[in-house]
Amino acid sequence: MQQNLCQESTSRQALQTALIEDRFCLYFQPIFPLLQGDEGHVHKEILIRMVGQDGRIIPPNYFLPCAEESGLMPSIDRWVLESFFNGIYHPSKCMGCWARDYYCGCIIAFNLSGSSVNDDSFLDFLENAVINHPVPPSSLVFEITETVALINIDKTRQFIQRLQNLGCQFALDDFGTGMSSLAYLKELPLDFVKIDGMFVRDVVQNPISEAIVSAIVQMAKAKQIKTIAEYVENVAILERLQALGVDYAQGFYLGKPTPILKRTPIF
Repeated sequence: MQQNLCQESTSRQALQTALIEDRFCLYFQPIFPLLQGDEGHVHKEILIRMVGQDGRIIPPNYFLPCAEESGLMPSIDRWVLESFFNGIYHPSKCMGCWARDYYCGCIIAFNLSGSSVNDDSFLDFLENAVINHPVPPSSLVFEITETVALINIDKTRQFIQRLQNLGCQFALDDFGTGMSSLAYLKELPLDFVKIDGMFVRDVVQNPISEAIVSAIVQMAKAKQIKTIAEYVENVAILERLQALGVDYAQGFYLGKPTPILKRTPIF
């Protein structure tokens, strides 16, 4: 089965066909506040899945690497954003029901690829989308990884600032994995940092991981940047993160990715 999924989703032609046939769907995963005084400000991260020719859901690790290599990530990122924006404010569509049930002013996070961040036409598209749709810009968070920021930090800063000027927010994902991680807190105008799961998973057993998480939290607080811990898999991790002052938590213990739009795949 895994081999079939790989064959179906790891070619440029397969991905282009899926885009043409609209064979993708959106999921969300909740991100919960940990500190008192922030109750109710639940975030939701929007995630993408591919729908196979036979209707099976294909996880992103099977097709996103190929999309990156073949230059299709800006098209996929556009699909995600257009599907979200169009669904939220078109009640005749299934996603409109999702909007009424789950949106309600919460913060929505989207992942952006490096090729999208470095594509001027994508930035123009995203600015127009934010301006022309009634989603409050302050409720939109765009996530980029450390690796993306490292490619061209000046370009990344410009990208962030143009969207922050509209009221959008930004998060740096996988924070702590690179040697220059701490420099990004000074160089980039961030609103959130997402602490990499390699430190979160063993934060209870490993004093080094605990010290790293604690240091990230303290430095982020000094810059008034909120922290989010990924891969929270049990209550012990959750309680330790609360004790360390982490602002938000995300992981299977708190909530697994859930389909936003139930649909019949196009064959």
